[in-house]
Amino acid sequence: MPFNNPNRRLVLAGGAAALLPLPALALTENGASTFVQGVIDDVFGIINSSQSEARVLRRFKQVFTSYADINIIARSVLGPPYRSLSNREQRDFSNAFGHYISYKYGRQFREFQGADITITRTRDAGSKGILVSSQVRQQGQSPFQLDWQVSDRSGQVKLINLIIEGLSLLTSEREEIRGQLAARRGDVNALTAYLAAA
Repeated sequence: MPFNNPNRRLVLAGGAAALLPLPALALTENGASTFVQGVIDDVFGIINSSQSEARVLRRFKQVFTSYADINIIARSVLGPPYRSLSNREQRDFSNAFGHYISYKYGRQFREFQGADITITRTRDAGSKGILVSSQVRQQGQSPFQLDWQVSDRSGQVKLINLIIEGLSLLTSEREEIRGQLAARRGDVNALTAYLAAA
């Protein structure tokens, strides 16, 4: 299994039921598939490069924050406290979360170096967006499924979730971020500072 080794797995929890509900999409399945193929090409082009880890992580952050809807993801994982923030605090939290999530998953995706990934199907998930399924194959390991949840809710086609063999990034990060917030007694500004420095 691809994630039995904790050093090689994305630390995710939850399930596909945790997909972020969305309004009806104008985005087509073909459009979503083309978008995801572009993400795959860029991401795997970076992680398969011979550049230093620091350079790879910087480039991954640039790519991830351009393809992912960081504002929607940040609002979802923080939950109700997000609504009580000022516009500036919301922006600061989203920026800090974008930094944190990019570097976290940039390091995790580096474990897929040399892997082959192929889109296998695309389906309309209704209010939950469009899901593009792919299969990841690594030498010496069993293939596993990686789903990409895509929407155009923000007016642009964006990635808003990853689901690895039924395990949701959104659910995992929601638990992680809210746990970190609780450890700081509900102080979102302290949480923002922590994420920005991660």
